[in-house]
Amino acid sequence: MKLLVINSNMNREITDKIRDVARSLVNPGTTVDAVCAEWGVPAIEGNYDATFAALATVELVKRYEKDYDAFVIACYSDPGLYAARDLTNKPVYGIAQASMLAACSFGHRFSILSPLNRFRPVLESLVRYYGLESLCASVRTVNMDVKQSFNDLKAANTAFALEARRAVKEDGAEVICLGGAVFAGRDHVIGEEAGGVICIDGLSAALKQAEAYHALGYTSSKVGLFETPRLKTRTLPGGAEI
Repeated sequence: MKLLVINSNMNREITDKIRDVARSLVNPGTTVDAVCAEWGVPAIEGNYDATFAALATVELVKRYEKDYDAFVIACYSDPGLYAARDLTNKPVYGIAQASMLAACSFGHRFSILSPLNRFRPVLESLVRYYGLESLCASVRTVNMDVKQSFNDLKAANTAFALEARRAVKEDGAEVICLGGAVFAGRDHVIGEEAGGVICIDGLSAALKQAEAYHALGYTSSKVGLFETPRLKTRTLPGGAEI
């Protein structure tokens, strides 16, 4: 199968890392490409950023719809996920939703760890939107921005491992969801430093779900919520269409 991973921000360095990790994880016969937004924001660190990122993400899904069998949105707020599912009958996976659903298979309750304190209410709202509030023990944050979490690996791994320990001890979490594409490939390292708790990297979960469901022939339902939009184009300022 052919998979496209979309980094919804404009950071090419993180996109390259995501691509390399993704290619190391998929099965033989699966082709993975990765692209980032060509316009929008360099990092998604709030609601305003996420709005731009969602639109840029949907534009990329539309552009590449005929070229790939499935899409993975590699930003933990899942920007544009449901809109992209409206747009195409190809499966579209968000790494946040993928990690939460995977966590439900490995423990009774999960906690989400994320950079930036301001993301706590954003992710708490996302958990409720996905109907998983009763299974979420907590959303915890480490006050490092996305760039720090990516560039200072040792410090970030230690900080998130400490917060994972607290989530287990204080909140009753049994599984940890690592809240960001910057944690791609770091799940086992952080889990071991946290005392052996299961940590789920959303990118890995989304990729494997995509491969498994492709093999089963499953795709997005077009009945109800993800029904194809009746208007086929949207006009942006300046006259460009999406």
